[in-house]
Amino acid sequence: MADDLVYILGDQAEEPQKPSSPETAFSSKDRDEVMGILKSAVSRRASDVHFQVGRPPIFRIDGQLAPFTQVKPVTDAFMNRCVDLLLTAEQKKNLLENRQLDCSIVLPNFTHRFRVNFFFQLNSLSGAFRINPTTPPTMEQLGLPPFIQSLASLPNGLVLIAGSTGSGKSTTLAALVDHINKTKNAHIVTLSDPIEYIHKGKQSMLSQREIGIDASSFANALRVVLREDPNVIVVEEIRDLETIAMALTAAETGNLVFATLHTNDAVQAINRIIDVFPPIQQSQVKTQLAMTLQAVVSQMLVRKKDGSGRIAVFETMLVTTPVRNLIRDNQAVQIYNVISTSRAQGMILMKDALKECVMNGLITQEEAEACSHDSSLFRENPHNWRRPHS
Repeated sequence: MADDLVYILGDQAEEPQKPSSPETAFSSKDRDEVMGILKSAVSRRASDVHFQVGRPPIFRIDGQLAPFTQVKPVTDAFMNRCVDLLLTAEQKKNLLENRQLDCSIVLPNFTHRFRVNFFFQLNSLSGAFRINPTTPPTMEQLGLPPFIQSLASLPNGLVLIAGSTGSGKSTTLAALVDHINKTKNAHIVTLSDPIEYIHKGKQSMLSQREIGIDASSFANALRVVLREDPNVIVVEEIRDLETIAMALTAAETGNLVFATLHTNDAVQAINRIIDVFPPIQQSQVKTQLAMTLQAVVSQMLVRKKDGSGRIAVFETMLVTTPVRNLIRDNQAVQIYNVISTSRAQGMILMKDALKECVMNGLITQEEAEACSHDSSLFRENPHNWRRPHS
């Protein structure tokens, strides 16, 4: 396998950067085999496609892995065809050198984009394809609560969209950008790795930068973003000290900054940002975060009761004066109490949001219990539940 891949990549590594030509590299049968699998994944509403040598392609549908047995198991030769059909010469060279590659791909006659990760495991090439519509989703299509729509109207500050991998954070972020694009006269700068949704300027102007192509890193892109005259800055992920520090600075200077974070709830998101910094800086960061943070939305995707797919469930927190004081005073754990008693301001804890979905017949109690980080909520009879304080 490795020798075959070296042969394919090595022959083309020194060529000018341009897309490979499927028509000349492979037969139409080869091309149709790859495209047919991806089209089947789209038609079955899969969110991801996995290619692993020795196994059939595997689709992730409504969060569950499902082998696609209508085709033969993936071979080394098939993976080589994927590489030659989908990647540029420079991307092939990077894959061979780094043993992994992230990129976005748009294919002819598809209504979806693919966020692709090629990687080696057990010395064989594998691939994970995330499927996204080429047209950004709207808030109405996603059924996002009014609280999230209100975030698009904020004049400045930092908004965090939190959740685990595959919880729909990027999709929520894309809907927010689409709403701002349609309603505001603004310059929106997005930083993505890689770009999943392409936005066409409407009321706003958009500059979409892809890490690895348009910028070397999130930190480097943020270092110069204030020179690009932005109004809204979208950072698809903040995880390291430098990126977080620059996102806070950008929010301090009067921009509206949206960013995603891999945490389960609002308090964890706040603590994650603070804990990234060394102890000597944390007091300053708490003050800075208390001043700039505007809201935290945490989300997860949960299977519907009727089996028709998944529904997004949200925990929402608005940064009010009490919340700012708790952040500044190192009492973030008390924020849970503020959220639970502030429903009139649009706030709700994840456990209460899950409970409401059960009460409204959207998800089962068993599914809510499996998803909840506080399973004690479900030890009582659902008939005795009450809605959160308003």
